[in-house]
Amino acid sequence: MVKYIVSWSGGKDSSAMLIRMVEEGMPIDDIVFIEVMATPAIGAELPEMYEYIDKMERYIDRKITVVRSVLDFDAVFHRTYKTGEWAGKIYGFPLTCGAWCNSRLKIRTIQKNYKTYGEHIRYIGLAADEPKRIAKLESFCRTPLAEWGMTEQDCVDFLKKRDMLNPLYQKFKRLGCWFCVKQSLGSLRVLRHDYPEYWAMLMDWDKESPRTFKPEYTVAQLEQRFAMEDRQLRILSDIIVQRKAA
Repeated sequence: MVKYIVSWSGGKDSSAMLIRMVEEGMPIDDIVFIEVMATPAIGAELPEMYEYIDKMERYIDRKITVVRSVLDFDAVFHRTYKTGEWAGKIYGFPLTCGAWCNSRLKIRTIQKNYKTYGEHIRYIGLAADEPKRIAKLESFCRTPLAEWGMTEQDCVDFLKKRDMLNPLYQKFKRLGCWFCVKQSLGSLRVLRHDYPEYWAMLMDWDKESPRTFKPEYTVAQLEQRFAMEDRQLRILSDIIVQRKAA
């Protein structure tokens, strides 16, 4: 018997898809959230995501299956190259292009987990304005959002009407692992300011990595840059206060 599985990330698109599927009574046998792990005990998601998982379960009145990654980031980070010019060195931070983290942490876990369902239809949260990504999907995948003609902005509006937009969108334009090397400088500023314990972990990894966090920056250099920006903002704020008081 074919099973119907929702691939849910907690982002706006897959969330809008999931809620509308439930509202329309579409068949759902399981809802799967892949939890990438930073270490064996610390997840790659920020605390608000775990709160959102609970909120989503209450809203749709269904259980979400959380599947932890087969490997964790820290473990692969500390693996050593066996051959080549990097032989004996640890992997360190992944490249921003062709990164090992997605394939080893997320894709490998997805492939292992979905094998347990046998024949199935997999619902993927890709919006109507993502035709190139949709075209690359395998034949057993369906994209209800595209079938409904819902764009990414439609998904945001849909969720806001139900008070179900992930609160992390108040801080970030895109969601993902807090240690992702592809995230914007804006996201990293928020991470440093609002989640200092995770920023400290990045700083520790940075000391060990043979490869820089970003092609143009180490985490230490980003720390210096952000600290300077903070000082400049404080100086500007003081000047504004003084002028108002004069």
